[in-house]
Amino acid sequence: MRIINCHTHLIDINEVLAEDKRHYLEYIRNIPTFSDVEKVSEMVSVNSLILQMDEAEIEKSVLFAVDAPLLTASNEFVHNICQKYPERFVGFASVNPNKPDALQKLGSAIQDLGMKGLKFHPPLQDFFPNDPKLRPFYTLAIELGIPVVFHVGSTPFGNLVKLKQADPLLIDEVANEFPDLRILLTHLGTLWHNESFMITEKHPNVYIDTAAYPYEIETLLTEKTIMRVGPRKFLFGTDFPMPYEGGLHRMIDFTTCIRQLKISEELKEMIFYRNFEQLMMA
Repeated sequence: MRIINCHTHLIDINEVLAEDKRHYLEYIRNIPTFSDVEKVSEMVSVNSLILQMDEAEIEKSVLFAVDAPLLTASNEFVHNICQKYPERFVGFASVNPNKPDALQKLGSAIQDLGMKGLKFHPPLQDFFPNDPKLRPFYTLAIELGIPVVFHVGSTPFGNLVKLKQADPLLIDEVANEFPDLRILLTHLGTLWHNESFMITEKHPNVYIDTAAYPYEIETLLTEKTIMRVGPRKFLFGTDFPMPYEGGLHRMIDFTTCIRQLKISEELKEMIFYRNFEQLMMA
């Protein structure tokens, strides 16, 4: 069975560890998720990601750029990786909507660098998705024919972020106003599961990825829930290299988890790759 991982990161570790940005690390050192931040940083390489993909029999991964403090990866950084490994990676752009040149950068990332989507992280980028200032970005995304990914739910970055900016109910307003905008929510809602499922169920243009903890996937993805929210709405993702359940990231744990769900083989196939193809072609 083909598998596409729609949620991965490769951080530009040299940029993150630059002298003027090291203070951001202090926001996360005492958070359990990041207790082994140095070990996580050792995993953040193209070779590590490809090895994990091969072990988990993953054909291709979406690689997110991040224009934000702490988890920095420029559009150019991601583009260069995708250029080197075009059969393994699809690049999604990132722009910070608070910056005056953000719209121009988005257009350039898609039209000049060939990136295939846009990833927003409202808490790390310090904005509300339903803020009217975001309307030009949604309009441009529709014109460019790209999906927009929103981080929603729990955000373990301490005082660096405000959780209310990750409320999935904010996306309801966006989807209402922009029914032609293809939207992907993340992490099965990360502790805002019900709200995220409500939005995904309500809107034909909203999807959600499975980049949650495996125990959450096992609990939440029952056949009845999938059929209620919509069988074409769930996309496989792992959030590499984020640690989980007290250990370092292992992509094979996520593919194994989906394979072992008590759902039909057809639904597994839809989660693993068919729904991603639908999102990209819709």
